[in-house]
Amino acid sequence: MNAHYENLASPPADAVKQITGGKLKGFSDINPQWRYEALTNEFGLCGVGWKFEIANTFTEPVPATQEMMIFVQVNLYVKDGDQWSDPIPGFGGDFLIVNDKNGIHGNDEGYKMAITDALGSAAKVIGVAADIYRGRMESKYSRPSEPPEPPEPPEPPAPPAPRAQAPKAPRKVDSLRAIAAAAKELGASNDDIKEVMKRHYNKGASNELTDAEAAEMDANFVAWIAEVKDDDSKLMEDIPL
Repeated sequence: MNAHYENLASPPADAVKQITGGKLKGFSDINPQWRYEALTNEFGLCGVGWKFEIANTFTEPVPATQEMMIFVQVNLYVKDGDQWSDPIPGFGGDFLIVNDKNGIHGNDEGYKMAITDALGSAAKVIGVAADIYRGRMESKYSRPSEPPEPPEPPEPPAPPAPRAQAPKAPRKVDSLRAIAAAAKELGASNDDIKEVMKRHYNKGASNELTDAEAAEMDANFVAWIAEVKDDDSKLMEDIPL
């Protein structure tokens, strides 16, 4: 294995934070400042031993929630000896307009967070925090330990059986939020998301999905995005250099 990759693979414990809520509960969040520190220790000061450029930015509305997303592509470069690497692409995204418990409002950190997300995506290709993504440090950091189960109390008398109620169908807005969060974690671009909708529903925008389709897409998003990225990788292999 490459020496740079090995040197960058293992973050210290204080750079890893457990995610305790949401769709990614139980996984780990890597401190972005540690990524920059690791790159600097390995290659030199930013701009001297490593650097990046903003290659592309675009926004995408989420009509169902009245939100707006920002997506960024960065190209990361590292210097090995006297030679700069080819561009190492990374993709990231976040919300510019958010609809939450406080209503619809702007997120002035959205662009910065999207760049941070994209840099993390590019950096992991050269080994930054690779042990976390491979699951090698999972027992120490990635999954919270389970508390011991309390003894079972004596069973109370059985209450009268409630009337059966039909389960509530998930709201499309919740499904789209979950899809956006998963896309951010997986480094999936807006084009990847559109390709999933086109393949499975022959639709080109999230506002065209029904509640049931959005819920199904959320449930299968990881596998469907993997198919899209695998197809893209095979396509790139067929392109003569």
